[in-house]
Amino acid sequence: MNSPLNHDASLALKSMPPRVVRGFLDRERLRLSRLELGGMQAYAVIAPTGFGKTAQLVQWRREALARGALAFWMTADVHDEPLRFVHGLAQAAMVANGKRGFGEAFQQRLAACVDAQDAATLWLAEVASIATDTVLLIDDVEHLPAASRSGVLTYLLGNLPPNLSLAVAARSSAALQASGVLSRARVNRVTVAELRFRLDETLAVLSSALGVKFNADAAVRLHELTEGWPLGIQLAVGALTRGGDLEGLLAAASSDIRGHFVDAVIERQSPNATHLLIRLARFRQIHPDLCSHVMGDAAFADVLMGLHLDTPLLMRADGESWMSLHPLAREVLSDRLRDLPAAELAALSRRASDWYAQNDLLEEAAEHAFLAGDASTAMALMEKSSKRLTVQGRSASVLAWYDRLSNEEVGYHPALWAPAAWALAMSDRHQEAEPLMHRISTRSGVTDGERFEAGLIGIVSSSFSDRVDRVAEQLADWPEPSPDAAPGLAPIHLDARAHLLLLQGCPDAARIVASRIGQLDLVQVYSPVSFGFAAFVIGLSHLWEGRALLAEEGLRPALARAEERLRRSHPIPCMLAALLAQACWEGGRDTEAVALLAGRIDVLERFGMPDTVMAAHLTLARISEQEGRQSHALSQLERLRAIGRARGMIRLQVLAQAELVRLHARHGRSEIALLLSAELDTLIRGRRLPTPADFVPWLELHAEMARAQALLAADNSTRLPEVLQSAESAASLALAMKRNGDLVSARLLRAEALRRSGAADSRTVLNEALSLAQAEGMLRLLREQGARAEQTPVQPGLSGVSFGEPRTDVRSTRGPSLLTGKEHEVLQLLNRNLSNKEIALALDVGEQTIKWHVKNVFHKLNAANRKHAVARARMLGLVEG
Repeated sequence: MNSPLNHDASLALKSMPPRVVRGFLDRERLRLSRLELGGMQAYAVIAPTGFGKTAQLVQWRREALARGALAFWMTADVHDEPLRFVHGLAQAAMVANGKRGFGEAFQQRLAACVDAQDAATLWLAEVASIATDTVLLIDDVEHLPAASRSGVLTYLLGNLPPNLSLAVAARSSAALQASGVLSRARVNRVTVAELRFRLDETLAVLSSALGVKFNADAAVRLHELTEGWPLGIQLAVGALTRGGDLEGLLAAASSDIRGHFVDAVIERQSPNATHLLIRLARFRQIHPDLCSHVMGDAAFADVLMGLHLDTPLLMRADGESWMSLHPLAREVLSDRLRDLPAAELAALSRRASDWYAQNDLLEEAAEHAFLAGDASTAMALMEKSSKRLTVQGRSASVLAWYDRLSNEEVGYHPALWAPAAWALAMSDRHQEAEPLMHRISTRSGVTDGERFEAGLIGIVSSSFSDRVDRVAEQLADWPEPSPDAAPGLAPIHLDARAHLLLLQGCPDAARIVASRIGQLDLVQVYSPVSFGFAAFVIGLSHLWEGRALLAEEGLRPALARAEERLRRSHPIPCMLAALLAQACWEGGRDTEAVALLAGRIDVLERFGMPDTVMAAHLTLARISEQEGRQSHALSQLERLRAIGRARGMIRLQVLAQAELVRLHARHGRSEIALLLSAELDTLIRGRRLPTPADFVPWLELHAEMARAQALLAADNSTRLPEVLQSAESAASLALAMKRNGDLVSARLLRAEALRRSGAADSRTVLNEALSLAQAEGMLRLLREQGARAEQTPVQPGLSGVSFGEPRTDVRSTRGPSLLTGKEHEVLQLLNRNLSNKEIALALDVGEQTIKWHVKNVFHKLNAANRKHAVARARMLGLVEG
């Protein structure tokens, strides 16, 4: 046979797919099977270098092979003229299909073809005759000559047989659009937005690479540093594989990525491109027209677009002209920017300020006016934009400008007073808002609407300082917004009223008030901050009642909206995440709770409402205890107590102290628990801190619960009447405040005290408590009760419902942050194809408990059934293949 396929060795090389890169994650949302649900047969992966286009094609190939389909691979290049391109497709088919089709007869007919379209028709007919599902994957399509793209590729797309799907990868859509590939056929596009790692995906990759050394906070910082850039994550994984040093994680990863930018990208650019890149480090928001304006040459707009298409240095949302430099690229380029003459830098910023101002980007205009040395123009621009920034939730920007001014200079900029006061009120600097509120309400010509705004700032400041008594007094002065107040203040007023009702023990009334925000005119009043606060109050009200599932239903979409409109590290998403993390912990999803809080604790401590600070620290402490890291749990609680002391917030101190009592009692340290309980009584009843009357029932509830737990841990039968008294008092307080979670816990304490005293009704009290827990969806508590019922008590004095020695999950060395030790044991037995009953016998637990563990394994592995769970576990390295 004399086929050209036999004489062109390069065709054979082009038909061999590359290996999967280290650190690549098989993402469910990008699986070929999910994309196929849209009914399309063609897929285009379009992104600059470093976003994992080739890796995604390789993963699709593996997926196709796993389900029994054929997968043809071809890497295109500039030599693939139309006829050679079809010959390459034929070679790819011959390599992949074994003995099915594309035999000697086909090769002879192909060799006789002189027209590329005839050859393509022959190839398509041969694929159709195989009658097997087939996927053709073509990488580097942008390298194909124009004639091959427009003549052959477009023809293939328009004539795909039912059993053939086509997936291509390209650095940009420009060449595909020009040749009609994207306009003449229905193509499902996967772009930078989809390829960029989400936070949970970055955490999964790094968790797998680091094992027991994984640190969620460090991983979040790396994700933010790379902005989910897949190559950046891959380089980080490489650095970790070589070093594996947790303390050096960010430094090692950053070093590798910086090296990539300098050596592989920046240094290889043309002089014009490098000249522009260095100056782009001056700007956070970049536009082609801005480049032309500041560089004084329209040609630089084309240079910018070329850099975007050919490198990962510039990021742009689909359909948008605005771009930004990758933060690591900006860091590298800023070193070179500082070497430029000061006069040139000032001139760049002056021209940029003019351009930004002309395009109504006042904050950027102000920043560059300041950099150009024109402080008066900068402050004038900042005053004009400060209210807009406040509505948009960008208080940090307002504070940054406010902090540049002396107290005397602040007096010259009245338009900055209210925005700065809002920013200070919603932070740990809330006391600094008072002088600005005084300026606003006492200045000459002040309107009733401006006085109302100053009063509302005071209400918010009191809420952030946990002074519910002041909130009540201030709301009494302003029961309704002033008629001439800005419309956007109405939802904030409703948020404050709802939060006050909640802290007064009326969660249902709080939800009714908060939900009234939806009845307002959204066009006039919408702000991601005020509406985020409404979601916060509603979510907190459900957690207050012990209804974690209801809280999660509302908090999860609210958090997604807040992150989309603001950013992950903004205080509003952080506060919503803290509550959602608590709900996830209550539902038994510890890994998700840790991921939600990663990188957010510092923000919460500086800008979070007291309830979110408590939720975050309590959740992390309980997760640490559950994992057997008591020292971490103690440290977390002691930090919460220290924050409460430093800020004079009694609730933070009481919660931390009560949880310390619970932890020590749970682990049999009765003397310490009793001592801490006595200190808690002194703290509350000594009134050493201002204690709003509305907080007294909440404080007494925690004190009574702590006392009952400490006394039970002492295992002294003569003190059981005291346990019953405290448990009954706690139950009464919880019932009055509608805190059903605390009510169940108090009744469980009472049931245990009755059991130890030999009372006949202990089982009745226990069953009633568990029935209420089931009705309210308290999954964590129910699961713990089931686990304790199966245990043999380690210490007789701590046996029973509330204080059996907790199990310490022995984590697997593989995927330690994904599955608990028990879940990993169940997974190993699932891998051996054992039934639930057989697994229960093997682990000496109840079958219902195994069903619970199996359900959790399915959820964590995103699996639909047992077979799918085992397959996913093998892929993740959790079980042996």
